[in-house]
Amino acid sequence: MTSATTPERIRETVRRYAREHDLLHPGAIVVAVSGGADSTALLLVLADLAPELGLVLHVAHFDHRIRRSGAADAQAVADLAARVGAPIHVGRAERVPRSEDEARRARYAFLRRVAADRGAAQVATGHTRDDQAETVLLHMARGSGIGGLAGMRPSRDGIVRPLLCMGRAETEAVCRAARSTPREDPSNRYLRYARNRIRRKVLPELRAINPQVAAALARLADSAALAAHAARGAAERALVAAQRDGAVDLDALRAVDPVTAVDALTLAWERATGNVLAAAHREALAHVAARRDGSMSLDLPGGRIVREYSSLRIERRAAPASEAAAGRGPTHDGPSAAPPGDLALSLGEPVEWNGWRIELLERRPEAACDVAALIPAGDADGLVVRARRAGDRMAGSHTRIQDVFTDAKVPARQRSLLPLVATRSGEVAWIPGIAAAWNEVSDGYVLVAHPPAAWEMPRRAPGSRVASSYMGTEGD
Repeated sequence: MTSATTPERIRETVRRYAREHDLLHPGAIVVAVSGGADSTALLLVLADLAPELGLVLHVAHFDHRIRRSGAADAQAVADLAARVGAPIHVGRAERVPRSEDEARRARYAFLRRVAADRGAAQVATGHTRDDQAETVLLHMARGSGIGGLAGMRPSRDGIVRPLLCMGRAETEAVCRAARSTPREDPSNRYLRYARNRIRRKVLPELRAINPQVAAALARLADSAALAAHAARGAAERALVAAQRDGAVDLDALRAVDPVTAVDALTLAWERATGNVLAAAHREALAHVAARRDGSMSLDLPGGRIVREYSSLRIERRAAPASEAAAGRGPTHDGPSAAPPGDLALSLGEPVEWNGWRIELLERRPEAACDVAALIPAGDADGLVVRARRAGDRMAGSHTRIQDVFTDAKVPARQRSLLPLVATRSGEVAWIPGIAAAWNEVSDGYVLVAHPPAAWEMPRRAPGSRVASSYMGTEGD
Protein backbone atom coordinates (compact mmCIF):
# COMPACT_ATOMS: atom_id res chain seq x y z
CA MET A 1 0.00 0.00 0.00
CA THR A 2 1.64 3.22 -1.13
CA SER A 3 -0.42 5.72 0.83
CA ALA A 4 -2.69 5.71 3.87
CA THR A 5 -6.33 4.93 3.13
CA THR A 6 -7.83 4.78 6.64
CA PRO A 7 -9.08 7.91 8.42
CA GLU A 8 -6.37 9.50 10.59
CA ARG A 9 -8.54 9.50 13.72
CA ILE A 10 -9.04 5.73 13.43
CA ARG A 11 -5.34 5.12 12.82
CA GLU A 12 -4.52 7.21 15.89
CA THR A 13 -7.12 5.33 17.99
CA VAL A 14 -5.58 1.98 17.07
CA ARG A 15 -2.04 3.32 17.47
CA ARG A 16 -2.80 4.59 20.98
CA TYR A 17 -4.67 1.41 21.98
CA ALA A 18 -1.79 -0.77 20.78
CA ARG A 19 0.67 1.33 22.75
CA GLU A 20 -1.43 1.19 25.94
CA HIS A 21 -1.77 -2.60 25.78
CA ASP A 22 1.66 -3.46 24.35
CA LEU A 23 0.31 -4.83 21.07
CA LEU A 24 1.77 -4.88 17.54
CA HIS A 25 5.43 -5.57 18.16
CA PRO A 26 7.90 -5.06 15.26
CA GLY A 27 8.39 -8.09 13.05
CA ALA A 28 6.16 -10.68 11.43
CA ILE A 29 2.49 -10.70 12.39
CA VAL A 30 -0.29 -12.92 11.04
CA VAL A 31 -3.50 -11.05 10.21
CA ALA A 32 -6.63 -13.22 10.25
CA VAL A 33 -8.90 -12.06 7.42
CA SER A 34 -12.27 -13.65 6.66
CA GLY A 35 -13.23 -10.96 4.16
CA GLY A 36 -15.89 -9.33 6.37
CA ALA A 37 -15.90 -5.66 7.30
CA ASP A 38 -14.07 -6.06 10.60
CA SER A 39 -11.17 -8.19 9.36
CA THR A 40 -10.91 -6.15 6.15
CA ALA A 41 -10.62 -2.98 8.22
CA LEU A 42 -8.04 -4.68 10.44
CA LEU A 43 -5.80 -5.44 7.47
CA LEU A 44 -6.21 -1.95 5.98
CA VAL A 45 -5.38 -0.24 9.29
CA LEU A 46 -2.37 -2.45 9.99
CA ALA A 47 -1.10 -1.93 6.45
CA ASP A 48 -1.17 1.83 7.05
CA LEU A 49 0.59 1.46 10.42
CA ALA A 50 3.10 -1.17 9.27
CA PRO A 51 5.90 1.19 8.15
CA GLU A 52 6.02 3.18 11.40
CA LEU A 53 5.54 0.14 13.67
CA GLY A 54 7.89 -2.15 11.77
CA LEU A 55 5.24 -4.75 11.03
CA VAL A 56 5.67 -7.47 8.40
CA LEU A 57 2.14 -8.57 7.50
CA HIS A 58 1.11 -12.11 6.60
CA VAL A 59 -2.54 -12.55 5.68
CA ALA A 60 -4.20 -15.82 6.75
CA HIS A 61 -7.61 -16.95 5.50
CA PHE A 62 -9.37 -20.11 6.64
CA ASP A 63 -12.21 -21.80 4.77
CA HIS A 64 -14.42 -23.68 7.24
CA ARG A 65 -16.24 -25.44 4.37
CA ILE A 66 -19.51 -24.07 5.70
CA ARG A 67 -20.29 -21.49 3.01
CA ARG A 68 -20.80 -22.16 -0.69
CA SER A 69 -19.00 -18.90 -1.36
CA GLY A 70 -15.77 -20.22 0.21
CA ALA A 71 -13.73 -20.02 -2.98
CA ALA A 72 -15.00 -16.52 -3.79
CA ASP A 73 -14.26 -15.39 -0.22
CA ALA A 74 -10.70 -16.68 -0.47
CA GLN A 75 -10.19 -14.89 -3.81
CA ALA A 76 -11.50 -11.62 -2.36
CA VAL A 77 -9.06 -11.87 0.54
CA ALA A 78 -6.23 -12.74 -1.86
CA ASP A 79 -7.02 -9.61 -3.89
CA LEU A 80 -7.01 -7.51 -0.73
CA ALA A 81 -3.69 -9.02 0.39
CA ALA A 82 -2.18 -8.20 -3.02
CA ARG A 83 -3.46 -4.66 -2.69
CA VAL A 84 -1.56 -4.09 0.56
CA GLY A 85 1.47 -6.07 -0.64
CA ALA A 86 1.21 -8.91 1.86
CA PRO A 87 1.60 -12.65 1.19
CA ILE A 88 -1.48 -14.77 1.79
CA HIS A 89 -1.81 -18.18 3.40
CA VAL A 90 -5.05 -20.07 2.81
CA GLY A 91 -6.21 -23.06 4.82
CA ARG A 92 -9.24 -25.31 4.55
CA ALA A 93 -10.97 -27.50 7.11
CA GLU A 94 -10.55 -31.22 6.57
CA ARG A 95 -14.28 -31.68 7.08
CA VAL A 96 -17.36 -29.60 7.75
CA PRO A 97 -17.23 -28.74 11.47
CA ARG A 98 -19.93 -30.21 13.68
CA SER A 99 -20.16 -27.15 15.91
CA GLU A 100 -19.08 -23.54 16.21
CA ASP A 101 -16.54 -24.60 18.82
CA GLU A 102 -14.98 -27.16 16.48
CA ALA A 103 -14.82 -24.56 13.70
CA ARG A 104 -13.13 -22.13 16.03
CA ARG A 105 -10.56 -24.70 17.17
CA ALA A 106 -9.70 -25.56 13.58
CA ARG A 107 -9.35 -21.88 12.65
CA TYR A 108 -7.05 -21.01 15.52
CA ALA A 109 -4.96 -24.14 14.97
CA PHE A 110 -4.44 -23.00 11.37
CA LEU A 111 -3.56 -19.45 12.42
CA ARG A 112 -1.00 -20.73 14.92
CA ARG A 113 0.54 -23.00 12.29
CA VAL A 114 0.96 -20.06 9.94
CA ALA A 115 2.48 -17.99 12.75
CA ALA A 116 4.96 -20.76 13.56
CA ASP A 117 5.88 -21.22 9.90
CA ARG A 118 6.43 -17.48 9.38
CA GLY A 119 8.19 -16.87 12.70
CA ALA A 120 5.41 -14.53 13.84
CA ALA A 121 4.99 -13.92 17.56
CA GLN A 122 1.45 -12.52 17.21
CA VAL A 123 -1.81 -13.29 15.41
CA ALA A 124 -4.13 -10.29 14.97
CA THR A 125 -7.90 -10.75 14.78
CA GLY A 126 -10.59 -8.19 13.93
CA HIS A 127 -12.76 -8.42 17.04
CA THR A 128 -14.36 -5.07 17.83
CA ARG A 129 -16.03 -3.39 20.78
CA ASP A 130 -19.39 -4.67 19.47
CA ASP A 131 -18.07 -8.24 19.55
CA GLN A 132 -16.95 -7.58 23.10
CA ALA A 133 -20.43 -6.37 24.09
CA GLU A 134 -22.02 -9.49 22.60
CA THR A 135 -19.55 -11.75 24.38
CA VAL A 136 -20.14 -10.10 27.77
CA LEU A 137 -23.91 -10.35 27.38
CA LEU A 138 -23.69 -14.02 26.35
CA HIS A 139 -21.57 -14.79 29.39
CA MET A 140 -23.96 -12.89 31.65
CA ALA A 141 -26.93 -14.79 30.27
CA ARG A 142 -25.17 -18.08 31.00
CA GLY A 143 -24.39 -17.14 34.59
CA SER A 144 -20.67 -16.54 34.16
CA GLY A 145 -18.42 -15.57 37.03
CA ILE A 146 -16.22 -12.49 37.11
CA GLY A 147 -13.75 -14.07 34.69
CA GLY A 148 -16.42 -14.52 32.02
CA LEU A 149 -17.49 -10.90 32.37
CA ALA A 150 -13.95 -9.93 31.33
CA GLY A 151 -14.84 -11.10 27.83
CA MET A 152 -12.00 -10.96 25.30
CA ARG A 153 -8.69 -9.45 26.28
CA PRO A 154 -6.54 -7.21 24.03
CA SER A 155 -3.80 -9.84 24.16
CA ARG A 156 -3.87 -13.46 25.26
CA ASP A 157 -1.68 -16.41 24.29
CA GLY A 158 -0.24 -14.66 21.26
CA ILE A 159 -3.64 -13.50 19.94
CA VAL A 160 -3.96 -9.70 19.76
CA ARG A 161 -7.13 -7.71 19.10
CA PRO A 162 -6.18 -4.16 18.06
CA LEU A 163 -9.76 -3.19 17.12
CA LEU A 164 -11.38 -3.73 20.52
CA CYS A 165 -11.14 0.04 20.87
CA MET A 166 -13.72 0.66 18.12
CA GLY A 167 -17.08 -0.55 16.88
CA ARG A 168 -18.48 -1.82 13.58
CA ALA A 169 -19.40 1.69 12.51
CA GLU A 170 -15.68 2.52 12.47
CA THR A 171 -14.66 -0.65 10.61
CA GLU A 172 -17.30 0.04 7.98
CA ALA A 173 -15.96 3.61 7.70
CA VAL A 174 -12.48 2.23 7.08
CA CYS A 175 -13.82 0.02 4.28
CA ARG A 176 -15.69 2.93 2.69
CA ALA A 177 -12.66 5.22 2.83
CA ALA A 178 -10.56 2.54 1.14
CA ARG A 179 -13.29 1.85 -1.47
CA SER A 180 -13.22 -1.77 -0.39
CA THR A 181 -16.38 -3.88 -0.45
CA PRO A 182 -16.30 -6.49 2.32
CA ARG A 183 -17.85 -9.93 1.97
CA GLU A 184 -21.13 -10.64 3.74
CA ASP A 185 -21.76 -13.76 5.80
CA PRO A 186 -25.45 -14.71 5.46
CA SER A 187 -25.26 -16.83 8.62
CA ASN A 188 -24.99 -13.58 10.61
CA ARG A 189 -28.73 -13.16 9.97
CA TYR A 190 -29.77 -16.55 11.36
CA LEU A 191 -31.50 -16.13 14.72
CA ARG A 192 -30.90 -19.74 15.70
CA TYR A 193 -27.45 -18.63 16.83
CA ALA A 194 -27.42 -17.11 20.32
CA ARG A 195 -24.86 -14.44 19.36
CA ASN A 196 -27.07 -13.28 16.49
CA ARG A 197 -30.07 -13.00 18.81
CA ILE A 198 -27.97 -10.88 21.15
CA ARG A 199 -26.86 -8.71 18.21
CA ARG A 200 -30.25 -8.29 16.55
CA LYS A 201 -32.68 -8.44 19.47
CA VAL A 202 -31.01 -7.61 22.78
CA LEU A 203 -28.48 -4.91 21.91
CA PRO A 204 -30.98 -2.70 20.02
CA GLU A 205 -33.19 -2.63 23.12
CA LEU A 206 -30.22 -1.77 25.32
CA ARG A 207 -29.19 1.01 22.93
CA ALA A 208 -32.61 2.54 23.45
CA ILE A 209 -31.64 2.87 27.12
CA ASN A 210 -28.01 3.85 26.51
CA PRO A 211 -26.84 4.65 22.96
CA GLN A 212 -23.26 3.94 24.12
CA VAL A 213 -24.07 0.54 25.60
CA ALA A 214 -21.24 -1.22 23.70
CA ALA A 215 -18.68 1.14 25.23
CA ALA A 216 -20.29 0.69 28.65
CA LEU A 217 -20.08 -3.10 28.39
CA ALA A 218 -16.46 -2.82 27.26
CA ARG A 219 -15.69 -0.81 30.41
CA LEU A 220 -17.44 -3.49 32.46
CA ALA A 221 -15.24 -6.12 30.80
CA ASP A 222 -12.08 -4.15 31.62
CA SER A 223 -13.13 -3.73 35.24
CA ALA A 224 -13.99 -7.43 35.48
CA ALA A 225 -10.60 -8.35 34.01
CA LEU A 226 -8.79 -6.35 36.69
CA ALA A 227 -10.90 -7.93 39.42
CA ALA A 228 -10.43 -11.44 37.97
CA HIS A 229 -6.67 -10.96 37.74
CA ALA A 230 -6.48 -9.85 41.37
CA ALA A 231 -8.73 -12.71 42.51
CA ARG A 232 -6.72 -15.32 40.61
CA GLY A 233 -3.49 -13.99 42.09
CA ALA A 234 -4.91 -14.28 45.60
CA ALA A 235 -6.17 -17.81 44.83
CA GLU A 236 -2.75 -18.82 43.45
CA ARG A 237 -1.01 -17.68 46.62
CA ALA A 238 -3.57 -19.34 48.88
CA LEU A 239 -3.32 -22.63 46.96
CA VAL A 240 0.47 -22.71 47.06
CA ALA A 241 0.41 -22.09 50.83
CA ALA A 242 -2.16 -24.87 51.38
CA GLN A 243 -0.66 -27.66 49.29
CA ARG A 244 0.62 -30.66 51.24
CA ASP A 245 1.98 -33.77 49.48
CA GLY A 246 -0.47 -33.70 46.60
CA ALA A 247 -3.43 -32.66 48.74
CA VAL A 248 -4.92 -29.36 49.93
CA ASP A 249 -4.85 -28.56 53.63
CA LEU A 250 -8.29 -27.05 54.24
CA ASP A 251 -7.26 -25.67 57.62
CA ALA A 252 -4.54 -23.63 55.87
CA LEU A 253 -7.21 -22.03 53.68
CA ARG A 254 -8.89 -20.60 56.78
CA ALA A 255 -6.21 -17.89 56.67
CA VAL A 256 -7.97 -16.33 53.67
CA ASP A 257 -11.54 -15.16 53.11
CA PRO A 258 -14.14 -17.78 52.07
CA VAL A 259 -14.38 -16.54 48.46
CA THR A 260 -10.62 -16.77 47.95
CA ALA A 261 -10.60 -20.21 49.57
CA VAL A 262 -13.20 -21.49 47.11
CA ASP A 263 -11.31 -19.81 44.26
CA ALA A 264 -8.16 -21.65 45.36
CA LEU A 265 -9.97 -25.02 45.38
CA THR A 266 -11.53 -24.27 42.01
CA LEU A 267 -8.09 -23.45 40.64
CA ALA A 268 -6.74 -26.72 42.01
CA TRP A 269 -9.57 -28.56 40.26
CA GLU A 270 -8.92 -26.76 36.98
CA ARG A 271 -5.24 -27.68 37.06
CA ALA A 272 -5.86 -31.28 38.03
CA THR A 273 -8.65 -32.05 35.57
CA GLY A 274 -8.59 -29.36 32.87
CA ASN A 275 -12.20 -28.47 33.74
CA VAL A 276 -13.59 -25.10 34.79
CA LEU A 277 -16.37 -25.54 37.31
CA ALA A 278 -19.79 -23.96 36.88
CA ALA A 279 -21.38 -22.03 39.74
CA ALA A 280 -23.42 -25.00 40.98
CA HIS A 281 -20.32 -27.18 41.13
CA ARG A 282 -18.39 -24.48 42.98
CA GLU A 283 -21.14 -24.41 45.59
CA ALA A 284 -21.02 -28.18 45.99
CA LEU A 285 -17.22 -28.03 46.32
CA ALA A 286 -17.50 -25.31 48.97
CA HIS A 287 -20.00 -27.46 50.94
CA VAL A 288 -17.63 -30.43 51.03
CA ALA A 289 -14.64 -28.25 51.94
CA ALA A 290 -16.50 -26.55 54.80
CA ARG A 291 -16.80 -29.78 56.79
CA ARG A 292 -14.05 -31.47 58.81
CA ASP A 293 -15.75 -34.58 60.20
CA GLY A 294 -14.83 -37.99 58.83
CA SER A 295 -14.51 -38.35 55.09
CA MET A 296 -16.63 -37.35 52.12
CA SER A 297 -16.35 -37.62 48.34
CA LEU A 298 -18.01 -35.75 45.52
CA ASP A 299 -18.10 -36.46 41.80
CA LEU A 300 -17.64 -33.39 39.62
CA PRO A 301 -17.09 -32.99 35.86
CA GLY A 302 -13.76 -34.64 35.10
CA GLY A 303 -13.05 -36.36 38.41
CA ARG A 304 -13.77 -36.72 42.10
CA ILE A 305 -12.99 -34.79 45.27
CA VAL A 306 -12.09 -36.88 48.31
CA ARG A 307 -11.99 -35.15 51.71
CA GLU A 308 -10.47 -36.92 54.69
CA TYR A 309 -10.94 -34.71 57.73
CA SER A 310 -9.10 -31.48 56.78
CA SER A 311 -7.22 -32.90 53.77
CA LEU A 312 -8.75 -32.71 50.31
CA ARG A 313 -7.51 -34.66 47.29
CA ILE A 314 -8.55 -34.47 43.65
CA GLU A 315 -8.76 -37.67 41.60
CA ARG A 316 -8.85 -37.07 37.88
CA ARG A 317 -11.15 -39.27 35.84
CA ALA A 318 -9.63 -40.77 32.69
CA ALA A 319 -10.85 -39.21 29.46
CA PRO A 320 -13.51 -41.16 27.54
CA ALA A 321 -12.06 -43.18 24.68
CA SER A 322 -13.94 -41.13 22.08
CA GLU A 323 -12.37 -37.93 23.36
CA ALA A 324 -8.91 -39.45 23.61
CA ALA A 325 -9.16 -40.67 20.03
CA ALA A 326 -10.18 -37.23 18.87
CA GLY A 327 -7.27 -35.62 20.73
CA ARG A 328 -9.62 -33.31 22.55
CA GLY A 329 -8.24 -31.17 25.37
CA PRO A 330 -8.17 -27.60 26.72
CA THR A 331 -8.25 -24.85 23.96
CA HIS A 332 -6.07 -21.24 23.63
CA ASP A 333 -8.69 -18.83 24.09
CA GLY A 334 -11.26 -20.74 26.51
CA PRO A 335 -11.75 -23.59 28.94
CA SER A 336 -12.33 -27.20 27.99
CA ALA A 337 -15.51 -29.02 28.96
CA ALA A 338 -13.62 -32.33 29.31
CA PRO A 339 -10.44 -33.55 31.02
CA PRO A 340 -7.41 -33.82 28.73
CA GLY A 341 -6.95 -37.00 26.75
CA ASP A 342 -4.23 -37.83 24.23
CA LEU A 343 -3.09 -34.70 22.39
CA ALA A 344 -1.06 -34.85 19.18
CA LEU A 345 2.17 -32.83 19.41
CA SER A 346 3.37 -31.38 16.11
CA LEU A 347 6.19 -29.03 15.23
CA GLY A 348 5.32 -25.44 16.12
CA GLU A 349 1.86 -26.29 17.50
CA PRO A 350 1.86 -26.03 21.32
CA VAL A 351 -0.66 -28.06 23.30
CA GLU A 352 -2.18 -27.44 26.72
CA TRP A 353 -2.42 -30.52 28.93
CA ASN A 354 -3.60 -30.37 32.53
CA GLY A 355 -2.09 -26.94 33.14
CA TRP A 356 1.13 -27.69 31.22
CA ARG A 357 2.02 -26.02 27.91
CA ILE A 358 4.20 -28.30 25.79
CA GLU A 359 5.86 -27.47 22.45
CA LEU A 360 8.02 -29.14 19.82
CA LEU A 361 10.41 -26.61 18.26
CA GLU A 362 13.19 -26.65 15.70
CA ARG A 363 15.53 -24.89 18.09
CA ARG A 364 15.66 -23.73 21.67
CA PRO A 365 13.61 -20.52 22.09
CA GLU A 366 15.45 -17.30 22.86
CA ALA A 367 12.99 -16.50 25.67
CA ALA A 368 13.39 -18.27 28.98
CA CYS A 369 11.79 -21.71 29.13
CA ASP A 370 11.11 -23.82 32.16
CA VAL A 371 11.94 -27.38 31.15
CA ALA A 372 13.38 -28.67 27.88
CA ALA A 373 14.97 -31.74 26.30
CA LEU A 374 16.35 -32.76 22.92
CA ILE A 375 14.79 -35.46 20.76
CA PRO A 376 16.28 -36.92 17.56
CA ALA A 377 14.55 -35.55 14.46
CA GLY A 378 13.72 -39.07 13.31
CA ASP A 379 11.71 -39.74 16.46
CA ALA A 380 9.75 -36.49 16.42
CA ASP A 381 6.93 -37.59 14.09
CA GLY A 382 3.71 -38.82 15.67
CA LEU A 383 4.41 -37.59 19.20
CA VAL A 384 1.52 -37.62 21.67
CA VAL A 385 1.11 -35.89 25.05
CA ARG A 386 -0.83 -38.11 27.45
CA ALA A 387 -1.11 -39.49 30.95
CA ARG A 388 0.78 -42.60 32.07
CA ARG A 389 -0.56 -46.05 31.26
CA ALA A 390 -0.02 -49.44 32.81
CA GLY A 391 3.13 -51.03 31.40
CA ASP A 392 4.64 -47.78 30.11
CA ARG A 393 8.40 -47.87 29.50
CA MET A 394 11.01 -45.35 28.44
CA ALA A 395 12.05 -45.48 24.79
CA GLY A 396 15.51 -46.98 24.27
CA SER A 397 16.25 -48.20 27.81
CA HIS A 398 12.81 -49.80 28.32
CA THR A 399 12.93 -48.73 31.98
CA ARG A 400 9.52 -48.97 33.60
CA ILE A 401 7.85 -45.59 34.11
CA GLN A 402 6.78 -46.80 37.55
CA ASP A 403 10.48 -47.11 38.48
CA VAL A 404 11.26 -43.68 37.02
CA PHE A 405 8.58 -42.09 39.19
CA THR A 406 9.83 -43.99 42.24
CA ASP A 407 13.41 -42.81 41.69
CA ALA A 408 12.22 -39.22 41.26
CA LYS A 409 10.13 -39.51 44.44
CA VAL A 410 6.93 -38.46 42.68
CA PRO A 411 3.95 -39.10 45.02
CA ALA A 412 1.66 -41.84 43.73
CA ARG A 413 -1.37 -39.52 43.66
CA GLN A 414 0.43 -37.06 41.38
CA ARG A 415 1.73 -39.50 38.79
CA SER A 416 -1.40 -39.61 36.65
CA LEU A 417 -1.47 -35.80 36.58
CA LEU A 418 1.94 -35.42 34.93
CA PRO A 419 2.24 -35.24 31.12
CA LEU A 420 4.20 -37.88 29.23
CA VAL A 421 5.42 -37.35 25.66
CA ALA A 422 5.12 -40.68 23.87
CA THR A 423 6.45 -41.76 20.47
CA ARG A 424 4.44 -43.21 17.62
CA SER A 425 5.26 -46.70 18.94
CA GLY A 426 3.80 -45.84 22.35
CA GLU A 427 7.09 -45.71 24.26
CA VAL A 428 7.75 -42.70 26.48
CA ALA A 429 10.24 -40.17 25.10
CA TRP A 430 10.06 -37.59 27.87
CA ILE A 431 8.58 -36.86 31.28
CA PRO A 432 9.14 -33.10 31.66
CA GLY A 433 11.60 -32.29 34.41
CA ILE A 434 11.96 -35.96 35.41
CA ALA A 435 13.40 -38.16 32.65
CA ALA A 436 14.21 -38.20 28.94
CA ALA A 437 14.90 -41.20 26.75
CA TRP A 438 17.87 -39.72 24.88
CA ASN A 439 20.79 -38.35 26.89
CA GLU A 440 23.54 -38.24 24.29
CA VAL A 441 21.66 -36.27 21.64
CA SER A 442 23.56 -33.19 20.46
CA ASP A 443 21.24 -32.22 17.61
CA GLY A 444 17.55 -32.60 16.84
CA TYR A 445 14.28 -30.97 17.79
CA VAL A 446 13.62 -29.37 21.16
CA LEU A 447 10.80 -30.36 23.50
CA VAL A 448 9.82 -27.46 25.77
CA ALA A 449 7.41 -27.56 28.69
CA HIS A 450 5.99 -24.71 30.75
CA PRO A 451 4.57 -26.21 33.97
CA PRO A 452 1.78 -24.85 36.17
CA ALA A 453 2.84 -22.14 38.59
CA ALA A 454 2.56 -24.42 41.62
CA TRP A 455 4.71 -27.21 40.13
CA GLU A 456 8.14 -27.90 41.63
CA MET A 457 10.98 -29.88 40.06
CA PRO A 458 11.18 -33.28 41.80
CA ARG A 459 14.43 -34.05 43.59
CA ARG A 460 15.92 -37.08 41.94
CA ALA A 461 17.26 -39.91 44.05
CA PRO A 462 20.97 -40.81 43.69
CA GLY A 463 21.55 -43.60 41.19
CA SER A 464 18.34 -43.00 39.26
CA ARG A 465 17.72 -45.59 36.55
CA VAL A 466 17.12 -42.94 33.87
CA ALA A 467 19.18 -39.79 33.60
CA SER A 468 17.31 -36.73 32.38
CA SER A 469 18.41 -34.57 29.48
CA TYR A 470 16.87 -31.63 31.27
CA MET A 471 18.38 -28.49 29.78
CA GLY A 472 17.43 -26.17 32.64
CA THR A 473 15.97 -22.71 32.73
CA GLU A 474 17.51 -19.66 31.14
CA GLY A 475 20.75 -18.79 32.89
CA ASP A 476 21.35 -22.21 34.54
